[in-house]
Amino acid sequence: MINLVEYIIGYHCAPAIRGIKVANLVAIPRNVDTMVASVLSDYNTQFNPKGLHFYELCHCKERRLLLVYRKKMLDDYLRQPGHMAFLKRYGYDARESLEAWLVRLRRRVETEVDFPHEIGLFLGYPLVDVKAFIASKGNGYKLCGEWKVYENQVSAMRSFYCFRVCREFCHTELLNGKALGALVAATAC
Repeated sequence: MINLVEYIIGYHCAPAIRGIKVANLVAIPRNVDTMVASVLSDYNTQFNPKGLHFYELCHCKERRLLLVYRKKMLDDYLRQPGHMAFLKRYGYDARESLEAWLVRLRRRVETEVDFPHEIGLFLGYPLVDVKAFIASKGNGYKLCGEWKVYENQVSAMRSFYCFRVCREFCHTELLNGKALGALVAATAC
């Protein structure tokens, strides 16, 4: 029998698990999260050496919101000069660690009235699309898939296709009895 939490994470976070995306966000419904804290600790122990990390951004009555990310890939992505300049406007300091940024993001998710849309960068979305989404309040996009696309639709469609194929692969493997650990690609830590 399949572990439902493992399946939810394995399916929705497949691109990060397989190392083709910096991070994925997944909501674990409260009715299946009784062991999530323990599972996250176990996953971090097991998968951090392969570069994969699990971080709880928030929890409420209905769900837990988890960020599943590739530490080195995410840190390198966020530290690009344009990305860092953008994040600075939201209080992220280039001298701080990725872990400090995640704590700040968690605080913003838990306390802001509006969802902190800089999270798009933490998920590896193109900066131009994150900025356009914020400026247009989510309207006027040219394509919608993993994110709302305002520029470079061809590149986004390629990414969406890769992510879909990756999810389908992980979905099939999990249904065929593979454990999540067998799907985790090792990348630089």
